[in-house]
Amino acid sequence: MTENNKKQTLLAGALTGSFGVFLSKALGLFYVVPLNSFAGERNMAFYSITYTYYDLLLKVCSAGIPFAIAAMVAKYVSREDYKTAALVRRLGTSLIMGLSFVVACVFFLGSAPLARSALGASATPEDIASLLNLFRILLLAIIFVPFLSSLRGFYQGLKRMDIYAVSQVLEQFIRVFCIVAFGFVLVRVLHFDSVYAIYMAILAAGLAAVLTIVYFLVAARKEGEHFNELVSAQNGEALPPKRILKELISIGLPYVAVSFIGTAGPLVDANFFVPYATRVGIDYDTAMKALGIVQVNCSKIASIPQVLTLGFSAGLVPYLTESLEKQDQHRIRQQLADIFKTVLYILSPIVLIIAFFAPAIYYIMYGGRSLEQGAHLLSIYSLVALSDTVAPIFSSVLITLRFRRNAIIFLIIAAVVKLLSFFVFVYLFGDLGMIFSTSLCSFVVIALGLILLKRNFSFNVRSLMKVALRSVISAMCAILPVLLLNHFLPLDYTKRLLCLVHFGFEGVVMVLIYVGVSAVLRVPQEVFHMKDFSIKKILGRFRH
Repeated sequence: MTENNKKQTLLAGALTGSFGVFLSKALGLFYVVPLNSFAGERNMAFYSITYTYYDLLLKVCSAGIPFAIAAMVAKYVSREDYKTAALVRRLGTSLIMGLSFVVACVFFLGSAPLARSALGASATPEDIASLLNLFRILLLAIIFVPFLSSLRGFYQGLKRMDIYAVSQVLEQFIRVFCIVAFGFVLVRVLHFDSVYAIYMAILAAGLAAVLTIVYFLVAARKEGEHFNELVSAQNGEALPPKRILKELISIGLPYVAVSFIGTAGPLVDANFFVPYATRVGIDYDTAMKALGIVQVNCSKIASIPQVLTLGFSAGLVPYLTESLEKQDQHRIRQQLADIFKTVLYILSPIVLIIAFFAPAIYYIMYGGRSLEQGAHLLSIYSLVALSDTVAPIFSSVLITLRFRRNAIIFLIIAAVVKLLSFFVFVYLFGDLGMIFSTSLCSFVVIALGLILLKRNFSFNVRSLMKVALRSVISAMCAILPVLLLNHFLPLDYTKRLLCLVHFGFEGVVMVLIYVGVSAVLRVPQEVFHMKDFSIKKILGRFRH
């Protein structure tokens, strides 16, 4: 395989993973609208707090083992040591199942004080009881989602990003269906209290994981049988289980530390915003509403560009691991350039569109209720859409390249920055303080990561910045004419369908202008390694 083909294989794997996450996130957007309608904006704060703990506990339960499974399976398969790769799968899955059970028990015992702490002294007994119920419903997901992630890690290590992507889409589809169907029946048909819509939204995460595990056991059976044949045909024995277990832990623990510290932003917001905001003069209900808008509504919209984080973080692991095994510095530099240039090229127009067209996007998604506040928060949240997409990729790159200690130190510094700046920014800027402190935290990781990669791999930061600048210029050239058009033909914020059609047409125009201007500036040619550029070629490359 040629060097260029290898680079394209990394991009193909990363973009396949990203596309699967994109579809799952796009499906995820569908449930936010009806869930807001069923539950009400105030109750969305319960969802925000519970989901923050879910995200944190999922990382603790997994303990970085899916990441370790992917890296180690890729490593031993490249050496044609299939028996050791199979041992990695068995030991990794057993570790995850044991951790999930322990974490579920500890969380169950500590759920009551956590519920009281998250809502603060101003909370009503009914609100505390609702949050406590949600924490207990969450236990189903805490047990089954980590097991599902171990299955994904194995196929990720085999570079079967198609199976990885399909499972993500299926899981999200089941989850969205359960949220919408159960919420509608309980709240609209049976007239249960609106908080039951949030109960169903949390229950759906566990149900979706269970059904997706069934899919894996059935749909991926042929791939599993082929792998087992390779194991049976191999001469010799696997490496000692003690050695493999030690390697799993040595790779996994730094990753879980990185993941744990990486949740500092949402965790600080979920635990401190409502109590601190009420202390500095913000009304309790207003603070609950702002928390729900930022951590659910804005976060869901920003999750569309953040699919690049999950896709590239998943796709880069087996390829960078292989290059590192061969100690191919040149190839590592090329792969790093491919990763970050592709992310910046795709991300630049999305972030700027969120910033400049926040009212239209928020209205289309959530209607006219709290439009002014929601649009203002979303516009500023574009900073987080940028920083929180790029920073986790840096962390994944550093861990894969075995700079685990550095990755942990960088995230500890960033977490301290988040914690200290949070109280200052909330005091100065109110609800915007959550956004500013989270973005600053992530930019710290990006800056430190760039310095480390430049020092150890002679990574060409200047070339990356040139691509970023040309991408931003191209995006501004696409956005400015549409802003001018909206000055004379403003969007209609009274009819969502009409607004959707109008903005959808403008979105197509902006994409075409962006691709055209960036081609003149030779950005896609550099990013996708194309001598000559055409729409047909780039669509063919993405389709492939």
